[in-house]
Amino acid sequence: MGEGLYWSRDGRTAYVEPFDDLDPEDRLRWQDAWFDLGEAIASCLSDAWERVPRHWKRTGERIVMCNGLHEVWLVEDSYARVHVTFGVRDDLHETEALARATMPDRAEAFFDRLARHYDLRVRTSAWMSAARVARPTGEAAA
Repeated sequence: MGEGLYWSRDGRTAYVEPFDDLDPEDRLRWQDAWFDLGEAIASCLSDAWERVPRHWKRTGERIVMCNGLHEVWLVEDSYARVHVTFGVRDDLHETEALARATMPDRAEAFFDRLARHYDLRVRTSAWMSAARVARPTGEAAA
């Protein structure tokens, strides 16, 4: 039957397929595609964000960027999709309510910018997805 699409209650997720046209045996091209994805994500965020080297949230969830309220993490599935989530940091206490309140708008602004680099898809059910549609209004800061 296959596997379901990744979902997190702590953030908004879209997925990209950076390896779609790559030979599964060509590890160098896959490494380049991972590097390019990381660079694209960083370019979509402000200077308040920091790269996070080799930090895992839970099994399979790798944090790549964070700021004082939010973080971006990646999950690769067995179909070579990379699920990119913009969400609330796990280690917040006093500012968790602020992070949760601002996350939806900031996540959408982030994904609007990431869509300039990759075709994004979003989960519509456990097994189905659709192309992500950009917001018609301007951008908020991420």
